[in-house]
Amino acid sequence: MNIKIVIASGLFLLSFIGCSSSEMIQSSAVETGIVVDGNQDEWSGKLKFIENERAAVGFQNDDENLYICFVSADKAGVMKILSLGLTVWFQPENGEQMVGLQFPKRMDKVAPRSLMGKNREQNEKTDFEVTVKTMMQNQGEYSIVNEDEEILFASPLGSNDGYQIKIGVQNHQFVYEAKIPIGNNNLAQIPINVFPSEKIKIGFVSGEFDKDEMKNDEPMDSEISDGQGSHNGMGGGHGNGAGKQGLNRTGIKRLNFDVEVKLAE
Repeated sequence: MNIKIVIASGLFLLSFIGCSSSEMIQSSAVETGIVVDGNQDEWSGKLKFIENERAAVGFQNDDENLYICFVSADKAGVMKILSLGLTVWFQPENGEQMVGLQFPKRMDKVAPRSLMGKNREQNEKTDFEVTVKTMMQNQGEYSIVNEDEEILFASPLGSNDGYQIKIGVQNHQFVYEAKIPIGNNNLAQIPINVFPSEKIKIGFVSGEFDKDEMKNDEPMDSEISDGQGSHNGMGGGHGNGAGKQGLNRTGIKRLNFDVEVKLAE
């Protein structure tokens, strides 16, 4: 297992609590069984569009599980998620510890200019679904981490541990679907300690380049954005709050937004 921590520890919780601009979304009660298959057909009418993100999120829950669907049409941003990883952060309103679900994991030796090349090739020449499937081939494990990104639990995909995650492509859009065990789930090793009718903040944060990667791969001046993002949201100071982040030094906008979710009874 190779987890590369690139975000300063200790900043997540303070910056998250300090952010008050989150979207409020009502989770829907699960009416029929949800199959976690990277397909958004079961989410018709249940997705909330996030302004400025070219993405939508939706939530459904029963007594034991919270289901998440994240859909994005931002192909350049998706390439960054697949290359640098994605953490979905959970902080229950009841004051329980914030934890993160890391999947996909960060790929090794990702250079900024190399990623920009992938973006251009993907947008101009390569079928998006094939690109996503190729980049996901070695993504066989997820981790649950604390606010300092220390691993609390790690498991192969498909294990009988309560968590299910699937990434797919539908209608030329990236689809991230997950089943998350919550407080009433007695079978999961680490359920998120939130219960039906309670509120929880959920953040979506992609990885970031570290200094070593930037040192020998400096972008041209035209690729550097003036907007570096403020110290808001769940991104630990590397992006803005919901829908307000700037570009990083590759010129690629980092995914970094959070929403407040009210679980169905």
